[in-house]
Amino acid sequence: MKTNPHKIKKHMNYTIKELSKTLSINKKTCFRWIEEGLKIIPGGKNPILIMGIEVQEFIRKKNAKRKFKMNRNQFYCFHCKKPVYAKRGSIKKMSGRKTALCRVCKGKIVRII
Repeated sequence: MKTNPHKIKKHMNYTIKELSKTLSINKKTCFRWIEEGLKIIPGGKNPILIMGIEVQEFIRKKNAKRKFKMNRNQFYCFHCKKPVYAKRGSIKKMSGRKTALCRVCKGKIVRII
């Protein structure tokens, strides 16, 4: 699930509890983010404080990793979680998008047109 960095005010400090409430995520997720590289304000042990700008940058980098560059004939596969080509003859156009079956796993694939 993508987290929206716009919910965070960049000039404000957040505790783990405030951060989890603001972003509607679990406290364990906040601790996992700290282990993954989210910077905390040094010197503060209890409560742990995090600058809003650091959270925004961390979320933007995390969301950017999920984006894929697709070629013209590729679709996004929900099972493989990557861009793939469609199985021949399975492409159907439906209200502004194309749906088909994945060549690799035979799962549903979609492309917005």
